[in-house]
Amino acid sequence: MSLDAEKRDVPSFASYFADRAVTERGFRPGVPEGAQALGKEGDVMLHRWNEQGLKLVCMVERERGRQFHLEQAEVLEVIRRCLDTPAAHTGVRRASFEVFELGLPPTAEAQSRLGRLRRSAGSIGIEIIPWILAPDTGGIWSGAPLGGFTVGRSFFKQVMREYREAFSPRRAAGTTS
Repeated sequence: MSLDAEKRDVPSFASYFADRAVTERGFRPGVPEGAQALGKEGDVMLHRWNEQGLKLVCMVERERGRQFHLEQAEVLEVIRRCLDTPAAHTGVRRASFEVFELGLPPTAEAQSRLGRLRRSAGSIGIEIIPWILAPDTGGIWSGAPLGGFTVGRSFFKQVMREYREAFSPRRAAGTTS
């Protein structure tokens, strides 16, 4: 098999990350009823309903030149609609929305733009947590308190490390040194 053919078999980090979230964390592909506006912003969208409420994940591939553009108020409006739909699988009116910009190392501009999205659950029960993950370098930034150490950072670092180990250019070329 040629190196070009092998490169085609390497999944994008967004695809790999989504597969892990589905198989290991119980997410489902797509957006729930009412969240179509969020779906237009992401390259990959995932969600799950459980006893803690709704969790939405939006993955945007920065290395393709994309960015998340919605403001906090727009995100809150969409999530409120989701919680008010008949599809809301639980009586718990809580939601968490995590937006991940993937592929390129964190920049001051991206941190500032995404940092404005950050919102703790507060009285309305909707939390927004922005992330930037750079799997090639292992770089990670989070707008969450404590840099996201209590809300998934170790899992995300593990997923990036395992992606690099499985799909690094040296491994794809068949070398190990």
